[in-house]
Amino acid sequence: MHDANRRSWDNNAGSWAEMRDRDGLWRRCPEEPELGFAGGAYELIGSLAGSVDGKDVAVVGSGDNHAVFALAGMKANVTSIDISERQLETASARADQLGLAIAFVRADATDLAAVADRSFDLVCSTNGFFVWIADLRAVYGEVFRILKPGGYYVFYDVHPFQRPWADRNMSIEVDKPYWHTGPFRDEKEGTFEFNWTMTDLLNPGTDTGLVLRRILERPAEDSNTWEGASYRPGKDNRLLDWKVNPRAALPFWLSAAWQRPA
Repeated sequence: MHDANRRSWDNNAGSWAEMRDRDGLWRRCPEEPELGFAGGAYELIGSLAGSVDGKDVAVVGSGDNHAVFALAGMKANVTSIDISERQLETASARADQLGLAIAFVRADATDLAAVADRSFDLVCSTNGFFVWIADLRAVYGEVFRILKPGGYYVFYDVHPFQRPWADRNMSIEVDKPYWHTGPFRDEKEGTFEFNWTMTDLLNPGTDTGLVLRRILERPAEDSNTWEGASYRPGKDNRLLDWKVNPRAALPFWLSAAWQRPA
């Protein structure tokens, strides 16, 4: 399943890059690093991990690399890890344009054999990561392994409470049970997605020995959340009103901060 997802991201990397060029957020992230995160994850990094200046940081499942560019702008020594070679090629070219020195590693998040033990002070993953992952325990195991003692793992992603509903606004229609987590196969793309529950997302971290320091549940921060994949500001603020859009009454983001014991 992971290999099918990799092929899809390699095939779609060009069109995805064009879309990200239209909204242009990646160009702003080094100078406005808060734009590289959502759901309170930026604040979690600052309050728990502290300054990343000079620290070794990895983003696992780096995707569009907004968090990577943000952390590099904060003067961290950043490694971008993703399963898609073409996504990394796009990110590398953009890093050159931005004048950022970033290491790029192509690897499956469940097998980071190319990364040495105890390499990073901070590991992050961002929106759109866990939905592609078939084995959460393997990911947490690898995160634990590559973290230095005392290091932190911070993630934010779409809250599981958003997953049971049909993809529409203005009304709520159940599309599946909360506990029906997949895999769900996209017949057109040949990809596999997972809609993990809170239990699925959090328990494997403690099983590997990480200590959960904080979780945050946040609402959608911009109406663009409901309007498509662009990072441009939304056009219909009514969608943030739960009386108009019932899904706005639910948390949209889940963020968590873990620590490897010192």
